[in-house]
Amino acid sequence: MVDKSVEVKTYPSIEHGALLSVTSIVLHRTDSSTAASVLNAYKSGQKTGAHFLIEKDGKIYQTASLEKICWHVGILQPRCVNESTCDPTELKNINALLHQKGLSFSKRAKNVSSHENTKAYPLRYPANSDSVGIEVVGRFLPSTKDYEAPTQSQLFQTKWLTQQLVDHYKLKLLSDVYSHGAIARKEATEGAQLLRYIFTGA
Repeated sequence: MVDKSVEVKTYPSIEHGALLSVTSIVLHRTDSSTAASVLNAYKSGQKTGAHFLIEKDGKIYQTASLEKICWHVGILQPRCVNESTCDPTELKNINALLHQKGLSFSKRAKNVSSHENTKAYPLRYPANSDSVGIEVVGRFLPSTKDYEAPTQSQLFQTKWLTQQLVDHYKLKLLSDVYSHGAIARKEATEGAQLLRYIFTGA
């Protein structure tokens, strides 16, 4: 991405194959206090990561090429179950995977995610293979089960960057941008503050 607001600082360890199409954008929180700790992890060879990282002062780093897949989504939740849109056969298939005997919950959740990944977007939630990830620095607060409030600079820059990507890929802001916690097996609140600001300004 070429813009004076973005410092390109890419890390091969978080780039995994060709990103052939982009259908959506996923908003994340880092559960860290600074961008430096995330960048150091990438530099040390961490495999998971996202395409962009936004520091508390609003500085944006592009940490992976937009032509490369990043492992930023993880284990997908079943979209039609969450949204009560499954047809009876599909609901039966998903429930069979969710309640398969003899497997740990982790394994069953991964099997559901693999099943979801056989579907085309938007029948499923965004996957690594077709989405861009934006990480925003901020710690998780166990006492509130939420993340620390993003700074105004982070909110402004997240909204700006998201709009740039929506325009570039010809996406729909209200239907193709997601908080991580709403689509994957993560903390439910991850990214929710960011998404709310993008949608409502509050």
